[in-house]
Amino acid sequence: LMKNTGTLFSNDANPKRLKGLVGNIQRMGVRNTVVTNYDGRVFPRVLNGFDRVLLDAPCSGLGVISKDPSVRLQKDEGDVQRCSTLQKELILAAIDAVDAGSKSGGVIVFSTCTITVEENEATVDYA
Repeated sequence: LMKNTGTLFSNDANPKRLKGLVGNIQRMGVRNTVVTNYDGRVFPRVLNGFDRVLLDAPCSGLGVISKDPSVRLQKDEGDVQRCSTLQKELILAAIDAVDAGSKSGGVIVFSTCTITVEENEATVDYA
């Protein structure tokens, strides 16, 4: 997509996922990536001024029930509320990290794999 131009910052708060992330980046032949390990809520204090931010937010996973029906039995309303709260904190951090004055105007893409309104529309409306 970027054709190895510019700089891509790829952050994951979970240090156990970094090895897989780096492996995927190398497998795809991406050479313009900096991999970081920060809590996304504090990321704007570390780095900011981005043209674009893709926030693939942690979620309850209720959108994958068709692939894994056991998800429905493992989650409750408390899980949805905890995820929704975290997502709101992360989307506010994404807003702080993006540069609205950039050529792109500062684009934020918010992504989850759930189907709940609380974790999607309500989070975006909150921001």
